[in-house]
Amino acid sequence: MATATQPVMDMALAPREALPPTAVETDALIRAATDPNMDMAKLSALIDMRERVMKIQAKAAFDAAFSAMQADIPEIDERGKLVVKGTLRSTYARLEDIHAAIKPVLKEHGFAMRHRTEWPADRPNLIRIVGILAHREGHSEESVFEAPLDKSEYRTDIQSMGSTVSYGRRYTTLDLLNITTRGLDDDARPKPPQATVPAGFDEWLADLESVADEGLPALQAAWSEAQKTPKTKAFAAHLNKTAPSTWNDLKKRAAKKAVTQ
Repeated sequence: MATATQPVMDMALAPREALPPTAVETDALIRAATDPNMDMAKLSALIDMRERVMKIQAKAAFDAAFSAMQADIPEIDERGKLVVKGTLRSTYARLEDIHAAIKPVLKEHGFAMRHRTEWPADRPNLIRIVGILAHREGHSEESVFEAPLDKSEYRTDIQSMGSTVSYGRRYTTLDLLNITTRGLDDDARPKPPQATVPAGFDEWLADLESVADEGLPALQAAWSEAQKTPKTKAFAAHLNKTAPSTWNDLKKRAAKKAVTQ
């Protein structure tokens, strides 16, 4: 009596959307790998084919989850301000506001967001921030941002580096998640009376807000540094006098930074 043989599967006839690899398939690969009569070239080709199928499935799962997630990602208010020489140049969504808005949505749809900071050896004056959006099925996508130090007369080189990193993280997060932002009315946030604002105060305050993204020790150090020159000491006194709530908000924001990172 002849023994029935298992049919050989022709992968050209396999369905386009194959089912995820199962424990049975894994066991079959293990048995094939330990079979002394197994053709190693065929085994290698089988493993490569399985890896390709898994990558295709992971990408399909990523795309489907990302499509479903888009409807749940909210617009984010632009609470940050870029002020140059007393003039408001632009507003932007702050990193902590972005994180607060997207973390629950990412978790619900099986995503995680992280960043990697690099210093290219061939371009020592640049900082590269790599944003990585990963899905639980294994596929991930990246967005890259490169820029020099965000220098300012009110910041040290380390603080300038932190400002660039913070901007890169915002940029790549917005890019990967296709986030839209919206500006706020001028009255949305208390500010000092314009008639009594010292020249350069708004730029100094914007830099102080950037330092708050680095955490409470950095903010306290920047505040102490401000007491060392008459100009910046006047800025600090003006902030305490006209908008003490703004300073308190910055301290709270800096204190929460370690929790949100």
